Amino acid sequence: MESIADLPMLNDMDADYSPQYVKVARILREKIESGQHKLGDTLPATDLAQEYGVSIRVAWHALAMLAANRYVSRTGHFDPYRVTRQGS
Repeated sequence: MESIADLPMLNDMDADYSPQYVKVARILREKIESGQHKLGDTLPATDLAQEYGVSIRVAWHALAMLAANRYVSRTGHFDPYRVTRQGS
């Protein structure tokens, strides 16, 4: 998989200039909706950061965005996020 951190090519009209955390959140949302990440699965930020080639902070922001949209949640401040929305 291409790293999220890769920059688009110059003059690419279809380039996605969204922030990295939005790109990661979109990918994770798609995986949740498709059932790749199932209800109750944990999504550790450190693993996601390594998988997508982004910083831990970017992964945290992506998970916070998913939490705000009720795809994931966590019980405590130091607990990992868990998938809370059932995929198709």
